[in-house]
Amino acid sequence: MTPSRASLPRHWLLFGRFPPPRDGQTILTQQLVEALGTEFTFLCADSSARLPDGRIPAPGRLRLHRIWEMGRYLAHMRRLVSRYPFPILYAILSGNGLGHLRDCAAFAWAIPQGRPVVAWTHNSLLPLLTSPTWRRTLRWLGQRVRYIVFAGRRLAEPLFGLIPEERTVIIPNSIARDMLCTEDEVRHKLEQLQHHKELRVLFVAHMLPEKGGWELLEAAAILQRSEVPIRLTYAGGWVCAEDERRFHRRVEELGLQHCVAHLGKISHPERLRQLYLSHHVFALPTRHPTEAQPASILEALNAACAVVSTEHATIPEIVRSGTHGFLLPCRPEELAAALARYWVTPGLWRTHADAARQHFCTTFAPERVYRLWSEFLRHVEREHAQLIRIRSL
Repeated sequence: MTPSRASLPRHWLLFGRFPPPRDGQTILTQQLVEALGTEFTFLCADSSARLPDGRIPAPGRLRLHRIWEMGRYLAHMRRLVSRYPFPILYAILSGNGLGHLRDCAAFAWAIPQGRPVVAWTHNSLLPLLTSPTWRRTLRWLGQRVRYIVFAGRRLAEPLFGLIPEERTVIIPNSIARDMLCTEDEVRHKLEQLQHHKELRVLFVAHMLPEKGGWELLEAAAILQRSEVPIRLTYAGGWVCAEDERRFHRRVEELGLQHCVAHLGKISHPERLRQLYLSHHVFALPTRHPTEAQPASILEALNAACAVVSTEHATIPEIVRSGTHGFLLPCRPEELAAALARYWVTPGLWRTHADAARQHFCTTFAPERVYRLWSEFLRHVEREHAQLIRIRSL
């Protein structure tokens, strides 16, 4: 029996980054394809950066070979768009200058007008507002896409003067399924760590100064002087060797060798998941300019970590200060004071950790997030089909 047209998988072209490297953006894109794979068929074109020897370059560093690489990618994009008349999910809309140039080139040369395009940005577009030229090109891009998907309203609302509000869609991020913690694991963690003899704090991010890891180090020194027993664990790759030398030199200067550990970049999901489950607090005092909705904070909520972070990007939309943790300026003294409260206030950590876990389950669980994606993509398809019918009359 031949299936009806309505029961056939829906087809989309998807331009995005896929693992490796395993980072927030690549994981989210891969997870979306896997979660919706029974309902939609995605023809994917991977734009992940790789060095000629196969290694993954550090983020934020311009390399000449990338210009040639992106030129080839745009040519590949054009061939796919010409060959397959599918709607497009453009999952690499960028908030930095070089990425924005690529986006403009893609919509000017590779993607024709009239094709339904959903642009999905994994980082903040707000840095583009600092340049009059970027503002004009961002307005132009907003006219070329059907919708732009943002992870939170704080990323979308400042752009309403350039991008019509009716073209924006808010869908929060989730986490990879292999990072999910069970209720039994969370219950065991809450019982075991409640009476631990030291405060265990975890930082997971690229080791960029803008992520706040250096201020967290100074906060640990303040806590040590205040006789608050702390164990501070860093997990993340270095962007340059000088940052690494400076960090370890500062650890020695502050006398923190016994309580600070840097584990490097952790690619194995299970090892990272166990790290979250073995720490009380997740700390990410970020001020990174293109920060959007850090996957690491969602992973921490899932693992019942209280969160200490900043009122930056969409973080206030996913962490309620005083309920799931604390949001405060990225200053060592304030970070230390917030962390110390978990040590000196009986029951506070347990209350925040339990609330963080419940918040994840009700708002950011994969089933909920990917149901929103499914409904939205089907809505775009219905709009497009209706437009085709109108044009055919």
